[in-house]
Amino acid sequence: MELNEIMNELKSLGTERTKKIYISNGAKEPVFGVTISAMKPIFKKIKYNQPLAEQLYATGNYDAMYLAGMIAKKN
Repeated sequence: MELNEIMNELKSLGTERTKKIYISNGAKEPVFGVTISAMKPIFKKIKYNQPLAEQLYATGNYDAMYLAGMIAKKN
C-alpha cells in the first residue's frame, strides 16, 4: 500500500464521535477519528515497514501517526 491509499482508507474509517473523543483527550487536528480496532486490518496488510511509517508520521495526522507507530520496525 502507498501513502495516499492509506490516508484515504483512514479518512473513510474515521467517525466524528471518535474524533471528538480523541480531541477531548488531547489529540490535535488533523485527526480522522479512526479506532484502533479499525486500524488493525490495515496493519495486517502492511506488516512492518519503516520507510512507510516515517512517511505516515510526517503527515502530522493523529491517526496516521498512530498507525506509523504500529508498523515501525521493531529494534
